[in-house]
Amino acid sequence: MESDLNALEFGGVRRLLERLTFSPYGADAARSLEPAPSIAVAREMQSAVTAAREAIDAFVVPKFATVPDVRAALRQAEQAGAAISPNALSNLRQVMQTGLTLREFVANYPKLYRAVSDLKAPASLVEVLDKTISPAGRLKEDASPELYELHQQYHVLRQQVDTLLKTRMLQPDVAGVFEENSKVNWHGVRGVLAIRSNFADKIKGVRRGSVGGGRDALIEPMEAVGLNNRLEALNGQIEAQNQVVLRATTDVVRNYVSDFSKLIDAITWIDLALAAGHLSAAMNAAPPELVDEPRVELKQAYHPQLLLQFVEKNIQQIKSLDIVLDDKQPMMVITGPNTGGKTVVLKTVGLLVTMAHCGLHLPSEGKCVIGNFDRIVVDVGDKQSLYHHLSTFAGHVEVLKRLLVEANNKTLVLMDELGTGTDPEEGAALAMAVLDELAARKVHGIVTTHLSPLKGFADQHAYLSNASMRFDFETLSPTYELEAGKAGQSLGLIVAEKNGLPAELVSKARAYLDGFSGHV
Repeated sequence: MESDLNALEFGGVRRLLERLTFSPYGADAARSLEPAPSIAVAREMQSAVTAAREAIDAFVVPKFATVPDVRAALRQAEQAGAAISPNALSNLRQVMQTGLTLREFVANYPKLYRAVSDLKAPASLVEVLDKTISPAGRLKEDASPELYELHQQYHVLRQQVDTLLKTRMLQPDVAGVFEENSKVNWHGVRGVLAIRSNFADKIKGVRRGSVGGGRDALIEPMEAVGLNNRLEALNGQIEAQNQVVLRATTDVVRNYVSDFSKLIDAITWIDLALAAGHLSAAMNAAPPELVDEPRVELKQAYHPQLLLQFVEKNIQQIKSLDIVLDDKQPMMVITGPNTGGKTVVLKTVGLLVTMAHCGLHLPSEGKCVIGNFDRIVVDVGDKQSLYHHLSTFAGHVEVLKRLLVEANNKTLVLMDELGTGTDPEEGAALAMAVLDELAARKVHGIVTTHLSPLKGFADQHAYLSNASMRFDFETLSPTYELEAGKAGQSLGLIVAEKNGLPAELVSKARAYLDGFSGHV
């Protein structure tokens, strides 16, 4: 399926959605978005997107700060004896707060997410985290009685070191060495004095490093070594007790990993639905009708990315698309000039059907109906591959072989330049046989072609409809509009001249063309 989605450039829709998400969970879901496994699930997602759009239009969607990714921390919490970092514990609390905010919001839009009970913050866990972690995301000094006592001793001892070093700076033997505003420095947890390197020998002590690009030496006076040793030892005890507290807190978190999993799933769903709602608003889109039978009906529909480019004024014009593929005429043959927009039509149809099956709204000014397809098979672009030693024609044949295996009455087939890459007559014959086979399987789809025999073939078979891309003969330019019920001309020579080939060359080509008794 991914290769077909790539051919339709569905990655562009994914990227649009990803940019509109507020959490790493929604962003991941957007990057991996695929059609729903059933039309029922697609309807459920569409209902959520519609509710999201209503909230967006009402300007009541809450604003979120950066939502942290806690999935790695939860995996760590599942390991016996693990100790999650204070920052990770703080992130867990923030994710729970996000859930509570969403719960209050979703209460007014129940179709956005039905399992509201998943959006919870267990009171016992919140109590433990609030007792353990500060609002700044650090382990509280009073997280346990033992830790509190150690910190009290540490502060007293640190103050003693600070007082000793300040007193040392005032001794007569170092007069003039320190400035009036000189302060005690700390090298790790050890108190030191910063002194100009050329005066370093004025103080008997241990050199602990330098600052200011080597300008000042960090000296630990000998009289401070004993206190600093005790301070360092006390800090080690604090670190050990920190781990005791963090392991105990992680043990509590471990009991709620399942709740967090449900919460993250809920945030993911809501985030993706809101992103889809924002995309719907940007495109002025609407929900298509999703029906159980295979069918495609698009009225004044647009390619989503082209529409957004037009809105942003990156392109000057965009044409809407009307198309119907139903039980009477499930297949359409599109002809017309090169660069006239045939491939864009294919991609637009495939992209809109895919979006509908993802529950997304479609950019259209009229009613759209999308049926139940279980797969979309796409053959767009040059299938030639040097790596796989395939010619263009052989590449198309590979797609046809896949069709014979996969295609059924719930398959949508989109094939660009059917029958090309080989002798035109043989290509046309093969294309006719393929269309007959697809008709026998009640497949819906669109094929584009430049092969003239297929135009007449479409007129002679009830299951096929003809359509063409309009061409303005006054300006000698394509209009990019699809005209149903009428076959078109390739107009290769006109397009070639319009695109800069010398007039003499094109004139000579016309002379050769007039000399053909028949051509394909």
